[in-house]
Amino acid sequence: MGCQEISRVVQRAHIVVMNREEAVDVTGKSYESLRELSDGLHALGPAIVVITDGPNGSYASHDGKLYKIPNYPDPAPPYDRTGAGDAFASTIVAALARGETIETTLTWAPINSMSVVQQLGAQAGLLRPKEVEEYIAKAPEWYKAEEIHG
Repeated sequence: MGCQEISRVVQRAHIVVMNREEAVDVTGKSYESLRELSDGLHALGPAIVVITDGPNGSYASHDGKLYKIPNYPDPAPPYDRTGAGDAFASTIVAALARGETIETTLTWAPINSMSVVQQLGAQAGLLRPKEVEEYIAKAPEWYKAEEIHG
């Protein structure tokens, strides 16, 4: 699927989750500016934009605010990365459907992704909301979504 086709899909979406490189391809905006990338995706139509950035964590934009979350620390090196992105994106959608805030949603997704890569296959490590909340209760102090200004 080319960028034009993806842009048409994004125009119809309420929530879009993609990595930083994909956001550059879809918007034509600068790789260097998360604000430009998220604004470029919002301009296509979605109310909620989530951009993953590999080892640099993830970002979410909604109602003019941009948030950043670091990755949740892996308890061990990843065993199998299959399903990590799907776990992340599905957790975003599920948490929002439950009525969670964008900040809470952004803290949940990396935890489910981290759990999935510790198992073989795309589903074995998926966590239920209660299990995600247990990880959050044990999270390092620095693990929190913070608004980025500017």
